[in-house]
Amino acid sequence: MRTPSRAGTRVGSTGRGSRAGKALLSGVLAICLAGSMAIHALPADATKPKPPVIPSKAAVARAKQAAGSKAAQVAAIEKQLADANARLEQLGIQSGIADEAYNGAVYRLEQAKADAAAAAARAAEAQKTLAIQRQQIGRFAAASYQGGGDVAKIAPLFTADGPQQLLDSAGAARSVSTAMQGSYLRYSATQVVTNLFKVQADQAVVKVKKATDEAAKAKKAAEDAEAAQAAAVTAIGVQRKQAISQLAVLQNISVQVAAQRQKGLEELARQRAAELAARKAAELQRRIAAREAERKREEARERAREEQEAREEAKKNHGKRPKHHKPSTPRRDEDGDNGDNGGSSHGSRRGASSAIDFALSQLGDMYLWGATGPNRWDCSGLTQGAWERAGVQLPHYSVAQYEQIQHISEDDLRPGDLIFWATNPDDPGTIHHVAMYLGNGRMVHAPRTGKPVQIDSVYYWIPPNFFGRP
Repeated sequence: MRTPSRAGTRVGSTGRGSRAGKALLSGVLAICLAGSMAIHALPADATKPKPPVIPSKAAVARAKQAAGSKAAQVAAIEKQLADANARLEQLGIQSGIADEAYNGAVYRLEQAKADAAAAAARAAEAQKTLAIQRQQIGRFAAASYQGGGDVAKIAPLFTADGPQQLLDSAGAARSVSTAMQGSYLRYSATQVVTNLFKVQADQAVVKVKKATDEAAKAKKAAEDAEAAQAAAVTAIGVQRKQAISQLAVLQNISVQVAAQRQKGLEELARQRAAELAARKAAELQRRIAAREAERKREEARERAREEQEAREEAKKNHGKRPKHHKPSTPRRDEDGDNGDNGGSSHGSRRGASSAIDFALSQLGDMYLWGATGPNRWDCSGLTQGAWERAGVQLPHYSVAQYEQIQHISEDDLRPGDLIFWATNPDDPGTIHHVAMYLGNGRMVHAPRTGKPVQIDSVYYWIPPNFFGRP
């Protein structure tokens, strides 16, 4: 009986568990249904548009103003950098002008000293001549005095020869008197000339003093110009660093990138300038070639004319050439120069080659104002030394170099010729820089302080003004 009872109890418990499970399942389903309803409701809330953020007109205006201000500051700093480079270039020019002014002052001082020495020598020679003439007049005076007075003059009347001796003595006296008069006139003229030479010698000494003072002033001006340039290089270097740092902040980049960018911009500007200079140099070379071709054609025409005249003359002389026929056109030697080397040109293409070789051997030597080698040069010192190697003497002064050589046009340039720059293109007295032409639009020169002897385009700088051939 107990066993069925346990069985009935087990069955009843199972029934209650089944009902509890159903209730639990219903709860879970209800929760899931509610959750699913909630999930389906979220997308409707998420797709609801949010109101856009619209800056006010004032905010836009402020942003534009800030951007414009930043751009203006960047442009201003870049202009400062460009102006700094231009100022350095201008200081270099002014320094070069001062350097050549000093060379000119020294050149004039040397001339004044030479003139003073020549004037002193003339005055001394005149004084010597005057002393000799004074002695001669003294001898004439002594001879006249020793000849006696009136009694001596009539004494011959009481001699055997009598009147004839008196006449002879009178003739001799007239001759002595004429000689004395001539000596006195020469003495007077020599005295005037001597006094003039003394005045010239004194004036020459004054000129030497003045030239010495001018040379000292020019030296001081050159030293000041060099010092100003050196100080500017340092100061502008500091300014460049500060400006580049400001650019870095404004452009929101590193200082290194800003410096690299500025360097790149300057290199780009240099390359563009070099391209322009190369085009100008090529145009110059084209003009020179055209001029040379025309010269050769003209010489060929002249030779043909002379040969025709010679043939006609030979016909007239039955086939015989005239004995003293000489071509009117000077024959050019193998170096391209006239055989007689006439005119004011002292050099030749062979000499030009020597001068060029010397100048090129100085490449890399640093500039030093007033220097004439052997390891430092200024512009006129380099050209002087180069042409001296070729046997041509030039002064250490660019203005005087131009004065002493043959003047040519730009289209007549050939290697070895000299190129000059002046502050006034119409006045060679304002020349302040000289270089040597190499051909193909290039030149070699000693530019300025801080630069070595180097090769550049003729147009790397401002165009040259004057041209000459030693």
